[in-house]
Amino acid sequence: MTFREMRELSYAGFSVFHDEAILPVIETNVKINVKNTNDPSAPGTMIVPTSAVDEKTVSPVTGIATDARFAAIYIHRYLLNKEVGFTLKILEILAKHGVSYEHMPSGIDDMTIIFDKSLVSEEQIQAVCSEIEETVHPNELDLIPEFAIMMVVGEGMHVYHNAPAKILTALSDANINVGMINMGASEISLMLGIDTHKIDEATKIIYQQFLIKLILV
Repeated sequence: MTFREMRELSYAGFSVFHDEAILPVIETNVKINVKNTNDPSAPGTMIVPTSAVDEKTVSPVTGIATDARFAAIYIHRYLLNKEVGFTLKILEILAKHGVSYEHMPSGIDDMTIIFDKSLVSEEQIQAVCSEIEETVHPNELDLIPEFAIMMVVGEGMHVYHNAPAKILTALSDANINVGMINMGASEISLMLGIDTHKIDEATKIIYQQFLIKLILV
């Protein structure tokens, strides 16, 4: 596992290390060997600055992490993308009520605000929804109270270009809806928004699709 992979996984709950504790190690490119306290003689997991990845890499996926602490507000309004300052209005409402957003995927006529529900009260959420209604007059506004994030991470994903397609196909075949997709330009992580009640099943499916094969090699 590389430092980049570890950092991506940490977003969704992979928290073996505290961020600030390993910063000096990352800056000096020192390898970390994570050991199992119940089996210290085992090789453990090496966390390294970089890893050679090519078509011979066994699996494009190094790890999967999930976090179910999120909720979302869905806003739909016709010609939303044509209005200058629309997003600014939403951000001002969030700031006014002390709500920090994690992601804000959008389309031509809609926008979804994803936030950490453990950091806000029910009163804050209701106040935000009410002010959005009054300020931008959406055609539709829905609160999604249960929203989980899955991070599928691997340096090999930028080599195996069909990896995202395989992940989404596997979930689709299991009738698991993906409410949000986000993949950065680095192509080492795929973030998926999934219903909280389906997140465990989704994790098992991706694990079986990619990682169980790696273990058996």
